[in-house]
Amino acid sequence: MRILAVLALAACIPGAVAFADTHPSPLQQVRDGADPGDVQCAAGLSLVIRDASDPACVTPSSAEKLSERGWSLERGPAAPAPETAELIGAAVSGAYSPGPFAAGAVPNFVTDPARPFDQWGSVYKNSEYAEILEKIDASGQRSTVPTMIYYPAVPGEQRVERAAFHPSPLLAADRGERSTVLDLHMGNEKLAGQNQLMLDASHRYQSFVGAEPAGGSFPLVVLVHGLGGGLMTWNMAAEYLASHGYVAVTLAHTSDSASTPVFEDPNSPFASSADRADIDRAYELRATAGPSAVFNNFMANLYGYDGPISQGRMPDPSGLTAVPGGGVESGRTMGDLFEQRTGDVAAVIRTMAALGGPAEQCREQLGDGGGLCGFLEGAIDSDSVGVMGHSLGSMTAQSALAFVPEVDTAISFNNGMPKRWEPFGGIPDKGLDPPAGVPKDIMFVIGSDDFFVYNVFSEIHLRLYEEAGGDARETFPLDSERVRPSPGNPQPVAASAYERAQEAKVLLTFRDQGHGNATDDVPGTQAPGAQAPGMRVPLSADAAPEQYRALLWVSDGGGDVYLPHQMRNYFVTAWLDWQLKGDDSARLAVLDHPFENGVMAMASEGLDS
Repeated sequence: MRILAVLALAACIPGAVAFADTHPSPLQQVRDGADPGDVQCAAGLSLVIRDASDPACVTPSSAEKLSERGWSLERGPAAPAPETAELIGAAVSGAYSPGPFAAGAVPNFVTDPARPFDQWGSVYKNSEYAEILEKIDASGQRSTVPTMIYYPAVPGEQRVERAAFHPSPLLAADRGERSTVLDLHMGNEKLAGQNQLMLDASHRYQSFVGAEPAGGSFPLVVLVHGLGGGLMTWNMAAEYLASHGYVAVTLAHTSDSASTPVFEDPNSPFASSADRADIDRAYELRATAGPSAVFNNFMANLYGYDGPISQGRMPDPSGLTAVPGGGVESGRTMGDLFEQRTGDVAAVIRTMAALGGPAEQCREQLGDGGGLCGFLEGAIDSDSVGVMGHSLGSMTAQSALAFVPEVDTAISFNNGMPKRWEPFGGIPDKGLDPPAGVPKDIMFVIGSDDFFVYNVFSEIHLRLYEEAGGDARETFPLDSERVRPSPGNPQPVAASAYERAQEAKVLLTFRDQGHGNATDDVPGTQAPGAQAPGMRVPLSADAAPEQYRALLWVSDGGGDVYLPHQMRNYFVTAWLDWQLKGDDSARLAVLDHPFENGVMAMASEGLDS
């Protein structure tokens, strides 16, 4: 039986997926008869030997350190694949450039008095979290979503120094201080210190807090994180969009964000009435019960498994028995999650529309609006709204496009929406027919080797569930969702969602990319030139996963460029310029892109005329 890769719970963090090693260890290879000098290492690793008989496969930087300690370097990492070498010489810098505005940034708390604080968590998380929810609910606190608003700002005369993931620096604002990790945690030093990217709390980004808004009215784009993400997930993409004339809002879902600074809201009844120990405990339980609850429920729904699930590893379900109807119940769980997430997006859009309106009217709708009423007056075109998301956020974006009337278009990275998981209608006994597919224009972007999505759909919910005696049609009622990955269809659920979409649509496949390479903004975690290992999606029934080196850094003649973000920002800007600004030349730019070697495949309908 093929190895089941273990899944990390923070799905939105590159490198967070802990994979079972498909290569025998160097010691095992020697035990199997290989000469120490002939040991095979995974892509990107060097072979070093101590005392002529003790081989190890390590990163090039570790090999350098071990050489200083007397180890012998036998073999360096493999050369790049031919398509990577060709791409290194490609001139792609003109495809990606900062816009004419500086990026301003301000925090805001979105509240929805019509919804409870965390209805999904009260049903689907552990009992300890439910106890703290009782205290929160008793305080009177309702649904609260922390957001960061990025907007076009008046530029100064300087540029921000070049950041690692930006080929070119954005313009500096005429006033304000650059945003920090601490700003993205609303001043909570403990949360900032525990941030998923392990950045120093003083790390500075390219946006300027409180900068003067530029004149004009700009389309609104809501950026939605994946499982375990938060305000940091999309902030660099939001800064880039702001520089190109968009008001971009990142958010932290209460349901499943790993670190949402929800009680930093000065108007929070729970934070103002509870003692600090209760607040700290609420944050702690939010972080531990949030992301893990999704996989706990997968295992409980599908296999009746109620044992512990660690932060980095899932239990192997191959020895468990499928629960009849488990696929339907798993769909109910996720449909309820997307109902809450879609409600969060709708609340953010309503709040932003109020902030963009006249100050007096804004105060009538929002109270003081977090002090922002009047600040963005006239700056937000709430008749032009897009939603962009990654992973769980991708499916949230598709849900919002179907169920939030204000949303005009969506961009979905690294996930299709299974028909069974659609909120408000994916479950048969809810009495609603699921829509045939999203009813408005949408762009899907997937990685050629998204091993995380492969495990969640093709393994846990399909192959392993069938082997345990379950009926895969419970999880995937559509034939197109139940097919195995193939060279032309590496992510069947995304392809099925694309096929069902009813209006103009695009499906892009980025070459040699995994779940988070193109989406996660992770400055400081990789230096230019660094390589990241990934896992190939098995494209046949008898294939085993193999490691590969993700296509990340290339040279554009002007310096190192992080290609996944370059492609992301190019396509996102082109799509939104067409969809929300009415620029028809941008429609042509989507079709006629400069990334011949970076884009492995592209399908489209409704863009040719």
